[in-house]
Amino acid sequence: MTRNVGTRASILNRLDLNLIRLFDAVMRERHVARAGQSLGLSQSAVSHGLRRLRTLIGDDLFVRTVQGMEPTPRALAIAVQVRDALTAIEGAIGPQCFDPSSSTRQFRLAATDHITAVVAPALVGIVESEAPLASLLIRPATRIDLTMQVDLGQIDIAVGLFSQIPHRLHARTLFEDRDVLVTAPDHPEAGSTIDIRTLARDPLVVVTVGGTEDGLPDGRLSERGLTRQTEMFDRDALNQAFRAAGLVPRLSVLQPHFLAVPSLLAHSRRVAIVPASLAQGFEAAGVVRVSPPPWNPRPMTVQMVWHERWTQDPAHTWLREALFRASRRVAGVVGPGQQSSSKSSSVRR
Repeated sequence: MTRNVGTRASILNRLDLNLIRLFDAVMRERHVARAGQSLGLSQSAVSHGLRRLRTLIGDDLFVRTVQGMEPTPRALAIAVQVRDALTAIEGAIGPQCFDPSSSTRQFRLAATDHITAVVAPALVGIVESEAPLASLLIRPATRIDLTMQVDLGQIDIAVGLFSQIPHRLHARTLFEDRDVLVTAPDHPEAGSTIDIRTLARDPLVVVTVGGTEDGLPDGRLSERGLTRQTEMFDRDALNQAFRAAGLVPRLSVLQPHFLAVPSLLAHSRRVAIVPASLAQGFEAAGVVRVSPPPWNPRPMTVQMVWHERWTQDPAHTWLREALFRASRRVAGVVGPGQQSSSKSSSVRR
C-alpha cells in the first residue's frame, strides 16, 4: 500500500497538466497534427509530449495506423477519467457564465439524417440568431462507438431512439414520431389508404442502421450501457399485421439513409416506411405521397442524451434549450401525444 501511494505521488510530481490536455486532444482527434492544431502546438511538440506521457505511464497509449492514432487498451481505460478530470478543473477555475452572442464555441451533435433534416434547420436558425460566432458540427449517430464519443466529450449531445440509458448519462425527450407509408406520386395507391393485401404485393423499403451481422437481431445496439434502436421502423407492428392476415411482408430494400427514400421510390410500386415528421417534408417537396399504415405503430420517442458532467455547464445548458426549442415545430407536425413527454428538462435513468 505504501509503495502504491509513493508511486502515485512520484507520477503526480512529474505530471504536467499540459500532457493531460495533450492526451485528451489526441484521444479526441485520433490524429497528431489535428490534436496539435486544437492546442496551438506543432506536430513535433505533440510527438515529444506523447513520448513523455508514454514514459510516465509506461504504455504506448497510441499506435499509429493508416486510420490514425489508435488508442491502446490502457488509453481507453483512462480516457473517460481524464476527460472528467479536465472538465472538473475547467469548471473550478473557468468562467461560470455563457454569453451566446460572443461565443466562438463549436457545438458537436450526433444525429441521423432524419433528425438532421427535420430539426437542424430550426436549430441552425437559433444559433445564427443568438450565437452568430458559434458553429455546429453534426456527426452521424450510426457509429458503433457513439457512446464512447459521448463519454469522452467528443459529442456534446446524441439524438436518437434510446431504450436504456445508464446513470452517467442524462436524457430529455424532444418529440414523439410515428411510422407512415410513402409512395412515389405516380404510384397507383398514392395518397390513399393501402390495405394489407395490396401492401403484400408491393416491395417495401425500410431504413436500418445495423443488422444481424453487427449482433443486432432485435434491431437494437447496446454499447457501454446505452441501448439504441437501429431499425428505424416498428418491425413488430408490421409483422403482427401481416401475420394476422396470413401474409409475409416483402422487405426488398434495407438501407441506412432516409434521404435516399424518394429516389428509391421514384416511378415504381415500392412503398417505404418512414417517420411522419420526415414524410411531411417529402410530401411538401412533391417527391412522395403519404398514406397511413394498415396497422397501429407504436410512438417513437426521440431523445437527446448527454454526459452528466455537462448538466450544469452554462454553454451546454443553452445548447440543450436551443435543441429543445428547435424540436417544437416537429412535435407540432407529428400530432398529439408528445407534449407531455417534455415536462422534465433532465431525466436521469
